[in-house]
Amino acid sequence: MGSGKSTLGRGLAAAYNCRFIDLDDYIVDKWAMSVSSIFEKKGEEWFRKEECACLQEIVEEYNYLNSKASYTLVLALGGGTVTYSPSAQIVRSSTHCVYLQCPKEILLQRLMKNNSRRPLLAGKSEEEMSSVIDSLMQRRENLYVGVSASVYDTSDKKMGKVVKEFGEMFNL
Repeated sequence: MGSGKSTLGRGLAAAYNCRFIDLDDYIVDKWAMSVSSIFEKKGEEWFRKEECACLQEIVEEYNYLNSKASYTLVLALGGGTVTYSPSAQIVRSSTHCVYLQCPKEILLQRLMKNNSRRPLLAGKSEEEMSSVIDSLMQRRENLYVGVSASVYDTSDKKMGKVVKEFGEMFNL
């Protein structure tokens, strides 16, 4: 949440002519509801199960690691995707996941700009958001590291530089 997954994904797709899918957007399109509305109407547990099913659909369609072709898809996961064990297993076994790591202070700056579409932060003050971010980072950090092939610090880099470095990393 706020590390730059969607922004980087769009940048990579544009720069290297790859397909880009934001998992949250995929779910929003499928259900014609915002993530916040889904959380509100169906609950987080339902959302995580649906998110897992959608992730499986995407992985099967692109067959990431078993394909002879180079990476043709950049996939941005939701910040909580790997908190659901079956989703974490799919990510670990079927993708080349890079954890975009970012310090809390920078995440807070980024998220203060627009927290209304993020169900876990909507309507919260800066202090409340800081507390939520602390809690999420404590719960999720090891999960992110556990499913990722590598960790990349996005805290103080311009997007153009990050896109170039990822292009080099993946031979795009």
